[in-house]
Amino acid sequence: MRLKRPVFICGLHRSGTTLLHDYLCAHYKVSFFQSAKVPENEGQFLQDVYMAERPFGGPGAFAFYPQMQFTPLKKPGRARKTAGRLLAQWDSWATGESPILLEKSPPNIVRIPYFRSLFPNARFIVWTRDPRAVTLSTRKWHKLPVPQLMAHWNTAYMKAFQDLSEDCILARYEDFCEDPSGTAERLATFCGLEKRSAPLPMAERFCAVKNSNAKYIADFPAAYRTRNLVRAWEYFGYTFSSNHGTAAND
Repeated sequence: MRLKRPVFICGLHRSGTTLLHDYLCAHYKVSFFQSAKVPENEGQFLQDVYMAERPFGGPGAFAFYPQMQFTPLKKPGRARKTAGRLLAQWDSWATGESPILLEKSPPNIVRIPYFRSLFPNARFIVWTRDPRAVTLSTRKWHKLPVPQLMAHWNTAYMKAFQDLSEDCILARYEDFCEDPSGTAERLATFCGLEKRSAPLPMAERFCAVKNSNAKYIADFPAAYRTRNLVRAWEYFGYTFSSNHGTAAND
């Protein structure tokens, strides 16, 4: 088997995970999926070891379901067997010669302990974007209420925050847009990725890295109020005033 270790990008739909994934694949030696049969080459749809998000509401809803938060496998033998089966299935879809696989399915955000139990040497990039931008961008796909989408962001990232450990590194869409190469280098160093001698071509939509938050934030409901006693976005550097919020340090 070629694949030995995964690096999981953990971030919600519409948070910019595909942008990060493509940038890292283009500039660093990793293996990655290429399949026209599944959305954005996501590994969740290229295996039958665990459930994908679709039966549980998909974007804007999946993190609410306990069924999406798989229990870590405590028996080493079972964990090794499950990990081997998963890598074997993923291996047939992977492109590249590197034994390190980069995987970016959005439900990774609530499955860190499960994947940690399968792959003790895995690395997790916990990726965030201003929740207002994620909320209104997700509404393009599903006309869900703004409070639900904000609550979904809060639920998903609160779970990730609770699961953080030394195998995790935090990164923000906003910081990446400000300094793509510097942010990527920091992540690559943490994950043990070697730089390519010459970058691979990127998708045309990602050739120019640009922060598109402003257009969403401008349309965010001015009267929005959160009733969440725990606001996960504050733990990740985003602060909200009484009406609109702003990303700290932007």
